Amino acid sequence: MAIFKKWIHRVNGDVTDILSSESIPVFHVDSLQMEQYPDAIYVLDMKGQLIESNEKMEQLLDDLALSLTGAEEFIPYHEQALAGETVHFELIKVQDGQKRKFAVTCTPLYKDQLIEGVYGIVKDMSAVWDKQNRYAFMKVGRELLEQVPGLMIIEVHLADGSFSFSSQVSSFLGVSRQRLNEMSADQIRETVHPDDWERLKQSVQSLRADAGESDFTMEIRLRHQQTFEDMPVTVRGVLSLERNVLTYVIFSTKDQQRIEHELTDKEELLHRVCEASDTTICDYSYDTNQIEFAAGQFHTMFGYTVKHFNAHPDYWKAVIHQDDLEKINQANEETRHTNHVELEYRIFVGKKQKWMKESRQHLFDHKGRVRGFQALIRDVTEVREQEAKLMQRNEFDPMTNIPSRETMFQSIARLIQADLTFVLFAISFNRIADINRTFGHEYGDEWRIQTAHRLQRIVPDEAVVGHLDGDTFLMFMPGSHGDEHLLHIGDHLLNLSKHCFQLEPYSVYPNIKIGVSRYPNDASDEVTLIRRSYMAMGRAGKTGGTPISLYTSHMNLEELKRFELLRDLPTAIDRNEFYLLYQPKVNTWTGEITGAEALIRWEHPLWGTVSPLDFIPLAEESNLFIRMTDYVIDEVFRFLATLPNKVPISLNVSPKYLYHEHLLSTFESASRRHDVSFNWIEIEVAETSRLDESDHITNIFSSLRDLGIQLALDDFGKGYSSLAYLQQFQVNTIKIDRIFGHGVSENKQARAIIHSLVVLAEEFGLDVVVEGIEQMNDLLLLRQLGCKTIQGYLFSPPVRGEVFENMMIQGKLTPDSFNQHEWGTSRYIQAGITIKTIRQQQMAIGQSPIVLTSRSEQHLHFYSALRLPLDGEIEFIIRFPSGVDLPVRLRRITEITHGLYQYVAEYESSPTLEAQLASLEVEGTGSIEIADYIKLVHQPERS
Repeated sequence: MAIFKKWIHRVNGDVTDILSSESIPVFHVDSLQMEQYPDAIYVLDMKGQLIESNEKMEQLLDDLALSLTGAEEFIPYHEQALAGETVHFELIKVQDGQKRKFAVTCTPLYKDQLIEGVYGIVKDMSAVWDKQNRYAFMKVGRELLEQVPGLMIIEVHLADGSFSFSSQVSSFLGVSRQRLNEMSADQIRETVHPDDWERLKQSVQSLRADAGESDFTMEIRLRHQQTFEDMPVTVRGVLSLERNVLTYVIFSTKDQQRIEHELTDKEELLHRVCEASDTTICDYSYDTNQIEFAAGQFHTMFGYTVKHFNAHPDYWKAVIHQDDLEKINQANEETRHTNHVELEYRIFVGKKQKWMKESRQHLFDHKGRVRGFQALIRDVTEVREQEAKLMQRNEFDPMTNIPSRETMFQSIARLIQADLTFVLFAISFNRIADINRTFGHEYGDEWRIQTAHRLQRIVPDEAVVGHLDGDTFLMFMPGSHGDEHLLHIGDHLLNLSKHCFQLEPYSVYPNIKIGVSRYPNDASDEVTLIRRSYMAMGRAGKTGGTPISLYTSHMNLEELKRFELLRDLPTAIDRNEFYLLYQPKVNTWTGEITGAEALIRWEHPLWGTVSPLDFIPLAEESNLFIRMTDYVIDEVFRFLATLPNKVPISLNVSPKYLYHEHLLSTFESASRRHDVSFNWIEIEVAETSRLDESDHITNIFSSLRDLGIQLALDDFGKGYSSLAYLQQFQVNTIKIDRIFGHGVSENKQARAIIHSLVVLAEEFGLDVVVEGIEQMNDLLLLRQLGCKTIQGYLFSPPVRGEVFENMMIQGKLTPDSFNQHEWGTSRYIQAGITIKTIRQQQMAIGQSPIVLTSRSEQHLHFYSALRLPLDGEIEFIIRFPSGVDLPVRLRRITEITHGLYQYVAEYESSPTLEAQLASLEVEGTGSIEIADYIKLVHQPERS
């Protein structure tokens, strides 16, 4: 291309004078410099007419009888070049019965940034192509020769005196391959016995001097370089056609007689090798469509002779397994274009199925043309049968002999791939962890075996049971089944919970839970489908429900919310979407505000106010909880700085945060920044196994107390180590968990526990706060038990900072019993609520249970355990058991208590609708209380 850089400027230069004469072409190129270029060059104008070419191009056109302007071989590439593309292609032409190969490059020729023509370069690649074919042919031959035992090859490149050796030479002479390649010509000469060197030298000189001679053969001795033993060999020297490479083919005389005998018949040699390895080698010709040569176990392997296959060319289609015919056809087509093809297929010999592995290489004729292929075929039946046995072991759990988890995943994936409807059950016996821990793993293994076998005996005939993990199993059943039928099957499986399993000498009853998901209703891939059946199983039995749970719309709605929260959580702090609420702690007798607990909330742009129960677990799955806790600490100090009348404010700290290296410095910097004393701060830490590392926790608690920060154990009495923590850690306050405080007036056991804890706290000199107080009767009882401080909705729910500041101005709060809400009603409707659209996009999710209590002036009231967003971009539908769908707009939400929300919604009323709703109302037994509503909104799916 450099030659064009020298003269292209002349084409792109000012050619006004040249163009003024019609007899002169539009291009003017330097013909002298074109002639100096080693390859053929031509230039065309926009019409494809030849403007200029060098002598090599003209000679080429004459030799090949080509016309650049009319040859079909050139036209499409010239058109591409005229369109602005540089094109490279190959041209193969036959001249005097010999194929010639050319590499052509067509490039657009520009003038003033406009294409004015094409210039091309044609390079004759025939010699290179021929050498490549010869080299490939010789390389195959040499590789075959090198595989013959006792045969060595040494090549001398006469032009530069360099040597190359076959792999056997180094071991025969007793030197390493690296050392052999580094030896000089004199060192190589020293491996020949001195008495034989002159004879060998003269034979080589005579061969090179006589153009009619191409080889010689003689006996010489080579000397081993370590033992110095003289080894007799036969040397045959062969000069290449170009007479520039001398090849020595060397045989060890000791082995020569045996080798010559083996090499006299190629078929006999190959036959012996093939017999020893259940292998056959055969040559197939494209010209005759026949197997021209076969050696080895062909008849034994295929059950028919070569003659039979040649006489019936299509008979192989009857021998090959029908499922592998397409694979063979593809391999036959690929073999014509690719030099190395490997495949495996099955054949039938009689009634027995065999596995064959075949490797194909091209066969060339003397002109380098592919004339067929040589196939090396091995019988790998035994290997595949052994693999099948191993697969059998891998496919089945070795302990229970039922399908393994991997097998079940694959089977479920195949069902989905085939788009077959089916139901998936996740079934857990829920005892193996306790059994392993209490009795030992040998009992746990026996438990797995017994539960698996018992489960297999009672499942439907069409169902398949496999292992998931521990004592949890998967079962899939084909077909589409209604809820009632699935619940009926679940009830049948739940009978196992009444069965006593004997783990001698122990008797154990299972605690079975079942989760159900359906394809394609609940998921479109196996991983999600299994996960959702597992999620349903985890939900089974909660809040007093039955131990079987269908993956239904309730979980879909929760999962949608969880997905969006998890997606948006990392940027929520940067968008200032978090804020704090403050729930007062009050004196049990006077109502005086003695402190407050700071509670973080998230104002999500779509889901509205989000409870920490929804997002704190998500934050703790990553390190986001660190930034979140840092935010809470700073915001509490900031708020305290604005309060004229200060009271201690407690904030919740995750036990994981106690291991944060900057914990103390975070508190210290917040105190300095807002000029607030540590005495107004209390940290609440919930009991967890992370507190068991007593040395570290003790040091952290001591450091916090040294700063003046108060410490409280949250959810006290709920865990198994609460009393031990009182002895280990010097805390200031215990907060008795709401499971004891809520409804304590009606629970003798809870009353006794609180009384005991109050007495215990007095002995330890600790303050006591009872959480979850929502009824006046509970307050009156706690006064009798001597509880001084309570916290709960009876006095106030969590409120914004400005509301709490106004409370502090008043200083006291008056109890507000929940009897003031609508607990007096005795009629209700159980229904479900789901999302119709989000941001005008249709949603295909299901429903969450709700309880409707009253309707008036196109407004209705309902209760839900799920906090729903009051957002104009979300449209909701209430679905009734009768099949009626009622569009609603949520207008107000009230958090009645922990886990229960009251909603006011607008709807379009009509006499027909009101009649339908009235027919769905259920009469309660007496006045319905708050506990009744909590239970109703957690009803299982089958209710």
